[in-house]
Amino acid sequence: MGGYMGLGLQQWIYSRDPQKKMFKKQPLKSFTALPKYSRTFKLQVNRKENKKLKGLITVLFVFCTLLLSVFTIKHFIDYSDKHTQAVINITKKKDLETFSFLVNSGENRLLNNHPLGAYSEFKLAYKVNPESERLNQLLIETLSILCVDNNEFCKELDHTLEFQ
Repeated sequence: MGGYMGLGLQQWIYSRDPQKKMFKKQPLKSFTALPKYSRTFKLQVNRKENKKLKGLITVLFVFCTLLLSVFTIKHFIDYSDKHTQAVINITKKKDLETFSFLVNSGENRLLNNHPLGAYSEFKLAYKVNPESERLNQLLIETLSILCVDNNEFCKELDHTLEFQ
């Protein structure tokens, strides 16, 4: 008997009891009752009334938006005008301070016998305010002092006297 093994194992596989079922199928019911419909109906809003209401709301919304935008634009224009005026006033004030500083500095240089420095200060002040009589007089005096040493300043003096 030496050559074939496993005869007993095959016998065990085929002779054992089948497994018990995990679940048991229940027979199908032949009749299923439908649930009763228990809802009640509400009356719907008339569509024409709904359109009228939506149109009225739209018109009111557009009117309010236009009204707010008009007031906002007016407020912005007023603010812009005030801001522009404030900037102009500040610029005028700074120009006046600069002009008076340059004229005073030029006068001090002229008194300390530095006519070339005084001339440069007066030219800067002339760029700020060319209509000042006092500045024009100081510029002519300074150019006449500088004209003694340098001939180019005489040409500028003649040019300045032509425009006055």
